[in-house]
Amino acid sequence: MPRTRRAARVTSWTVVVLLACTPVVAGGVAWAEPPSDDDVAAAHAAADAAALDVTGAQARLDAIRAELGRAEAAVQTAAEDYAEAREALAAAKRGTAEARERADRAQQAEDDARGTLAEAYRTTARANENGLGPLDVVTGAREVGDVVSTEAAQRAVDRKVAGALARQADVRSAARNADARWQAARAAQQEASAAAEAAFATARRAADDLTARTAAAEDERDRLFTRLADLRSTSVELERQREADRQEKVVAAREAAARDRAEDASSSGGSSGASDGTADGADAAGKAGPEPERPRSGGTDGARADAGRAAEPDPQPTRTREPAPDPAPRPDPKPDPRPEPPPVSGVGQGSAAQGREALAWARSKIGTAYQWGGDGNPGYDCSGLTSGAWNAAGVWITRTSRSQYLTVGKVSYDRMRPGDLIYYANDTSDPSTIRHVAIYAGGGMMVEAPRPGIDVRETPVRWDEVMPYAGRP
Repeated sequence: MPRTRRAARVTSWTVVVLLACTPVVAGGVAWAEPPSDDDVAAAHAAADAAALDVTGAQARLDAIRAELGRAEAAVQTAAEDYAEAREALAAAKRGTAEARERADRAQQAEDDARGTLAEAYRTTARANENGLGPLDVVTGAREVGDVVSTEAAQRAVDRKVAGALARQADVRSAARNADARWQAARAAQQEASAAAEAAFATARRAADDLTARTAAAEDERDRLFTRLADLRSTSVELERQREADRQEKVVAAREAAARDRAEDASSSGGSSGASDGTADGADAAGKAGPEPERPRSGGTDGARADAGRAAEPDPQPTRTREPAPDPAPRPDPKPDPRPEPPPVSGVGQGSAAQGREALAWARSKIGTAYQWGGDGNPGYDCSGLTSGAWNAAGVWITRTSRSQYLTVGKVSYDRMRPGDLIYYANDTSDPSTIRHVAIYAGGGMMVEAPRPGIDVRETPVRWDEVMPYAGRP
């Protein structure tokens, strides 16, 4: 299509947009109003798309896809921040409840001590009324024994009063401390609640931003496909298919490179030292085995070694024994199956059977909606799904992906088995930036709760931005 026709088409389209924004009032008088910001942006976008060549259009499609990927990562990061904030809030609530219970017990103990002290004072008062005061004891006594027994009774009353006073002071102090701890726990709960609300608001904004970016990207892609169809004299549908095929190859190449990097890094780290227990150790053992004994020879080497020493009489000659024939070679025994190596770090408790059970549980949730901080009531977030799966298999793991990675066993990616966990991070050297976790299903597949708007699903493993190791609970 000639350039002048394409330019005329863009100009005409822009004019149509502007005319559509100009209202006509009664009397035939048209009042010109400026176009809205959206109208202007759309007109500029159409003009920009028309000015692109094939390479530029494809580059812009790649840029759009990268922008959406960053926006999706931001949503997953915000979702994990919210999950952590919810866990902190739950811990704060438990702390507040425990502090309140301790404060109540301390207050009850203080009330009991106060009652004991009052009873002791009443006992003292009754004793004085009955003539147990010091003067009454002496003047009213008939014998010395009466004085002694009465003094003993008085000392007992005094000890009871002193004990009640000491206990009342102790429990009063304990009650004050317990009440202070409860006040602090309540303040911590309020802070955790505010943090959770802020994290949720951030997560919602990130999700809304992703939704807006996705809609804008779809509009821009439509214009780019139209531009490519004009440049190549094809249809929009054909250009969409061409772009899908091109992008599939790009993603496949990127994922293959990312998988190679991940497996190389985790294998080199996992096989270092003796903790890995891999087949490399067997090879090393074979190399380190005893060498066959070499036959000794007297000859000149012995003479050189004995040079300079005093001559000794030659020993009596001995008959040389004929060497025994070599035994017939036996067939090599079949090697034992290589044992499963232990995790390279962390604590792994689950068996392979429990891993399969966790995977089966996760697969049973496919189609369940994603839910912010969800634990199955009714939906799940990513770490809610993984923790629920392993808890169902009888292995407890923590609730959030970041704390999971710090506590589970670590295994190299080339030794993953179904049920192992794959973690994704913004900075793969920093576990605090982990944003997502999925369950390995075997055969290059995984089960995940990806993000708001996408249900729990089974999908090919994504290797870009994975942590250095997989996790094994």
